[in-house]
Amino acid sequence: MAPLSILLYIIDILEINENNKKMKIYRIIIIICMFQNIVHAQSNNINGTYAWDLSRFLTITNDSFKLSLYITEPSSYGLNLGDIILSEGKVEYESKNFIKLTSKNYEEEVNKNMTVIESTDSCLDDSIKFNFNFPFTGKYKIMLFLEHEPKYEVKNEKEIIFKANRDSIVTFSFTVLDQTPINFLFNNYLRNVEFKSLHYAVKNSNSNSFVISIPDLTNSYFNRFLINGEYIKVSKEKDVLFWHDEQYWKLGGFR
Repeated sequence: MAPLSILLYIIDILEINENNKKMKIYRIIIIICMFQNIVHAQSNNINGTYAWDLSRFLTITNDSFKLSLYITEPSSYGLNLGDIILSEGKVEYESKNFIKLTSKNYEEEVNKNMTVIESTDSCLDDSIKFNFNFPFTGKYKIMLFLEHEPKYEVKNEKEIIFKANRDSIVTFSFTVLDQTPINFLFNNYLRNVEFKSLHYAVKNSNSNSFVISIPDLTNSYFNRFLINGEYIKVSKEKDVLFWHDEQYWKLGGFR
């Protein structure tokens, strides 16, 4: 059934008595808006894979996208062999000629799976210890922020020990900064260069040892690019996408 026929059919079955005319009008307005969105989506059927210089690929599948490198190239640092994804997220169809891309909130996803184990270590005496576990293998700096203490930093180490009373640690947060040299640049994109944790409230005032596990803080995380509502122009023929100063050409029959 064609979209217009569907619209007329729905309006017809929503016929109600005179006392509910206002509700009927509201429903018709909502349906028309939905119908317009359907038309936009159908007229912007641009599903497929688009290539820029045969080295970068933008794949669009309905309301999602994936930006990736040529399969034989390494990631930005030569880390994570086989990891070719630069960004992925949602596609919004703004008009016949424009779409909008917004990448996933990678930091939020990493925070979801982070865990903290508190314990009391009698060997520490008047010290506090933080241990960080994550798979990232590049160079990094960890900055630890406490409520009533100065900031503590370490480079390329996963343990922080400092003198402090146990009950002085009420909440904490930390940031991991990527400091790995980049093999090549993408001038048009903002790369993930840091991970900021949520604030953690200490559960036991006697805790002086904290083991923080971040399983999703990987090389892949720091290989991702942040695309925050960027607009892409779609050609009338729908075989070319114009993004910044780059043209992405559709690969025939490739998905």
